Amino acid sequence: MTSIIRAASNAIPSKLRPVLLVFLNLALATGLSYLANPWIGQDIMAVERPMTTLNDYMGVVGWRIVEVLGYWIGGWDASRAACLVTLTLSPALHYLHTYQPSHSPLLPTLAVTTAIDVLSIYLPLRFLRASPKDSTAAPFKQDSKTDATRFLTTLLSSSIYQLVLYSASKKFLTSWLLESGWDLESVVRVHDAPEAALLARAVMMMPVGWAASEIIFYSPNGSADSTIPTDPAPEEIKQDYTGVWGFFLRMWMSRLSPRSRKIIRRTLLIASYQGISSIVELAGKVKGGDLRGAAGVSGVWAVATVIVGAVLCWVGRV
Repeated sequence: MTSIIRAASNAIPSKLRPVLLVFLNLALATGLSYLANPWIGQDIMAVERPMTTLNDYMGVVGWRIVEVLGYWIGGWDASRAACLVTLTLSPALHYLHTYQPSHSPLLPTLAVTTAIDVLSIYLPLRFLRASPKDSTAAPFKQDSKTDATRFLTTLLSSSIYQLVLYSASKKFLTSWLLESGWDLESVVRVHDAPEAALLARAVMMMPVGWAASEIIFYSPNGSADSTIPTDPAPEEIKQDYTGVWGFFLRMWMSRLSPRSRKIIRRTLLIASYQGISSIVELAGKVKGGDLRGAAGVSGVWAVATVIVGAVLCWVGRV
């Protein structure tokens, strides 16, 4: 069965695959949302802005197309793209779960919404992205030590996210949203959360921590990872880059290891995707949302991602 599917995928012309990826993504997301509507439809309608004009659809759908094409052009495989989708969804879902609790239960609404978006990118990419034919890399073998390391980096990343988000929400983000005119149903989960609830939220943040550590800390293709551009060679820096820019490039190349540089670039990439996507989702789809409030939420998440990347970079050097 797998060989038949792969043969069908290989028969598709390469120039047609990005277009087909966008079509399959939109079709799967629409179809799965329709099927899930009896269970989550009322909650979604209560928090989402009504789509009444063509501009409403163009903004959201346009960004979805750009995002999907970015996964294809960037060389992301299905698993890494699913991780990045999880990270880009997290700011909006965390906002809803924190400030709109009655319409955003973890089960089924948030879990089903996440599954729809993840599957709508994972399945088409899994089908359309051809696997490398001439790979000389040795197969990666997992052992108990690898599993333990992955679990610890996931736990560390999720704890950092939870700590930064809880602190920011309590210190300024809630007041920032209220000053921006957002209609917050409740702030109980920000100010009156017991320790048991904080622990439960840290556990709930585990998928986010796992997705961040998978992209930032682990490389699917080693030195052949095409999702991140390579650095210029040291001799090219001396010849082509002078002045302040050349000085910083030489510092970048001499003071940081290749793995540290890759971790930093991945972190900035995630923060960028996360920031733009959360602004589009919150300002464009949430009732009462605007650009100012959405920028505050996305900024907090970007800072949290940068801190996660910095800590994982330090872990990688230890």
